[in-house]
Amino acid sequence: MKLIKFLTIFLVFSSKLSFAYDVNDFNNWKLNLKKIALKNNISENTFNLVMSNVKYLPKVIEYDRFQPEFYEDTKTYIGKRTSKKKQDKGINFYKDNKDLIDSVELEFDIEKELLLSLMGIETNFGTYVGKMDILSSLATLSFDKRRSEFFTKIFGRLKSQCAVKH
Repeated sequence: MKLIKFLTIFLVFSSKLSFAYDVNDFNNWKLNLKKIALKNNISENTFNLVMSNVKYLPKVIEYDRFQPEFYEDTKTYIGKRTSKKKQDKGINFYKDNKDLIDSVELEFDIEKELLLSLMGIETNFGTYVGKMDILSSLATLSFDKRRSEFFTKIFGRLKSQCAVKH
């Protein structure tokens, strides 16, 4: 039992160390991202506006590493996140937003059932939107080497949408 406690403490402590980063590395990453943005017709003003308050958020990496779907068995995971009440809420959410959800399904080639399932799990259909800045969160995940390519693509799409609005 002592060995299990020691290993657990060691893993938690060592994993927190791996979230450390050099602020210069993140700032260099932002400069490189700016070059990419400018090459993709995002104006310098728009980039500066969107990125002016973006910060590295170590908690995002910590949460990313310890998502419950990685350590809970499927039955436990699903049992905690589904109910008849949540299904009904999803059905009503779809009825209230049918046109938008159907257009997202077509435009992004994602099945509406999957989209609604993810919305239910991640945001309880928009009632929980998180406490961390979304741009800083996406920038942090883009900077992190583990899933950099995936999140850089998402981050790029979001920035492009911001550029259209400004």
